[in-house]
Amino acid sequence: MNAPTEILTRRAPLPASSWDADSQTFEAVLSTGAAVERWDVRGPYDEILLLSQPAWPARVPLLDSHGRESVDCQLGSVDTLRVVGGDLLGRATLSRHNLRSQRIAAELTDGATFGISIGYGVERWSERTNPKTGRREKRAERFTLIEVSLVVVPADPHAGIRSHDMTVSTEPAPAPAPSAQPLNPTPAAMERAAVNTEIRSIANVAGLDQGWIDSQIDANATPDAARGAAFAAMQARSAPLQTFHPTVATVTHDHADPAAIRSAMGEALAHRLAPGRVKLEERSRPYAGFRMLDMICDLAQARGERLNPRDQNALMERAVGAHSTSDFPLLLADAANKALLANYAAAEPTYRLIAAQRSFTDFRDHSFLRIGDFPTFQETNEAGELKYGTLSENREKVRAKELNAGIAIGRRALINDDLSALADFSSMIAIRAASDENARVYGLLAANAALSDGKALFHADHGNKATTGAVLSVASVGLAVAALRKQKSLDGVPLNLAPRFLVVGPDTELAARQVLAAITAAKAGDVNPWAGTMELVVDANITGAGWYVMADPAAAPSLVYGYVSGAEGPQIRTEIDFDTRAVKVAAGLDFGCGVIDFRGLYKNEGA
Repeated sequence: MNAPTEILTRRAPLPASSWDADSQTFEAVLSTGAAVERWDVRGPYDEILLLSQPAWPARVPLLDSHGRESVDCQLGSVDTLRVVGGDLLGRATLSRHNLRSQRIAAELTDGATFGISIGYGVERWSERTNPKTGRREKRAERFTLIEVSLVVVPADPHAGIRSHDMTVSTEPAPAPAPSAQPLNPTPAAMERAAVNTEIRSIANVAGLDQGWIDSQIDANATPDAARGAAFAAMQARSAPLQTFHPTVATVTHDHADPAAIRSAMGEALAHRLAPGRVKLEERSRPYAGFRMLDMICDLAQARGERLNPRDQNALMERAVGAHSTSDFPLLLADAANKALLANYAAAEPTYRLIAAQRSFTDFRDHSFLRIGDFPTFQETNEAGELKYGTLSENREKVRAKELNAGIAIGRRALINDDLSALADFSSMIAIRAASDENARVYGLLAANAALSDGKALFHADHGNKATTGAVLSVASVGLAVAALRKQKSLDGVPLNLAPRFLVVGPDTELAARQVLAAITAAKAGDVNPWAGTMELVVDANITGAGWYVMADPAAAPSLVYGYVSGAEGPQIRTEIDFDTRAVKVAAGLDFGCGVIDFRGLYKNEGA
């Protein structure tokens, strides 16, 4: 058998133990074939093990955390490999001659838990895109199980040491190994001793270590079985040694971690709050029908607590009790934030088209660069010295503001699992936040406040305001476009700004659409020169007949907006009111907007 060029591992948790201290054995679910996220040069993908293998090894070593550097790392062996109900099962036997094994045996007897991980090499892959999730999948169609390990950090939520109520099998259970030799050996014991002597002789000839001898003796191997195992070990040993030292791919997502469980539950709750906008991923589907108290019970059990799922008072005390350390407030905040951001993204306020996004680090005044702030390029002679200019200081300041709103969810609503209030709140706060941002930005246009030069944003001296109001027409739009193109930078360089948006209110929408409509003209004079040149933006925050022509904010940023520390959109936080035992849900919005330049904007008062 050729050694694999890469040994992969995937880990699994250890639920309630089927540990048998007398025989030093336990039954284990080694793998369910569940998808595990990995990365390659093309990015993330889901790795899936196909357990429909033609054959499984008769026995593989049981290692300590995939250790291969010493025989002391071999804790025992795993045999009786078979697939039952879609799961790969095996019987693990701890060695009685290894100090590590005996320490682990003592801890298992005391009720300790570990994790299980398998090491394997893949001989044949297939790849596809999952039609449901849209994710790339690599399927291990043929792989060789190399070893099983006891580990500390688990990942696979469905595999591990089997509990006592899972150990029913169609195969006869092996007889437990005797814990000590009797004082007067029976014929069977004498025969076993002779077999063990022969196993040691086979190992001596094959050059195999004490760990291999222990695994054969502990498994009650026959001489023929030991010879076959020795031959297989010699074949494996003859392969190039460097193939057993690859870069091991590790699992980075621990699906048994309470934080990962809470995240999946939060997604399931968010799907119920905003079913049309929050996608229910595969990891969250098991929790789609859970009540909130059911989730609290599962989270507590994931942390090792024992709760009766039918005792609602105990669950409620766990969730919102005066001394609670429950995950519930975080679960609720996670769900509400996912639903809130989905609803917020769907709101699509129009100001984001005409304003440039910037970052705010705090709530103090911020200055942002304007068009023309960079010095003009100067001709430099050969061996001439580069003359450095300076950035002109922008005296226009913009400050973010802290905005908040909130509700409280009472104890009775939690018991009744009434999510309607939270769902309505999530939708309303998302719409209100987007609407409030929109009003604040368009309010800057309506206020026409003075800039740092002492002149209003729209002023004749700025060259961005029509001297007399005019209705929307091909001619009046032409004057606006000409004024926009004639704008000059801080250094007096013509900017030649192209019109990007025609911005109007509801009262002027019809005329605006007519100006921008493509018309099949009978003669040259009827051709509409503005058809397809600008995008129409209609917003109810613009009242009356006034209208604007604006440049692309990426080319000439005049209006800016942003969020503090990159927290885009409203954010939800939760806390428990210990007096009323209600859960307080507060939404905060750290948003700022302002004017930093006049050059990308033109206004006509209309008529």
